[in-house]
Amino acid sequence: MMPDVLPKGKTWKYALIGGLFSIPLSLSNYWISGLGSEFSTSMVFFGGFLAGYLAKKNSANPARAGVGAGVVGGLPGYIWILPAMIQTATAWSSPMARAVLMVFMGIAVITIAALPGLIGGFVGGWLAKKLDRNRAAAVSA
Repeated sequence: MMPDVLPKGKTWKYALIGGLFSIPLSLSNYWISGLGSEFSTSMVFFGGFLAGYLAKKNSANPARAGVGAGVVGGLPGYIWILPAMIQTATAWSSPMARAVLMVFMGIAVITIAALPGLIGGFVGGWLAKKLDRNRAAAVSA
């Protein structure tokens, strides 16, 4: 049974905001750093952070928003790695083996992008909760 971590309902709105926020960060990080044959998902963390923060502030699930932001924010990485995936898959002689390999590689790439988003979502949700608690304590004092 697959874990229920994908965004649902209004959580997608925060996932899209966070994911779209991280795309230019990822591209500029790649361009400025001159990584060449490597693509970093570190900026996806910040998209997940934003998504998790917004989700928690609006009574949605920050972890799901973070995962969604990671999946959306990983789009440049998917495009970047697609030629290598196709080249690797075409080396296999069986069409069935190629298809299975492409599915597994696709799942791995999406998971690699979703993980920093999930972690960012947890941290953003934690910060939103912490700031809300501090604000409530200051108002009641």
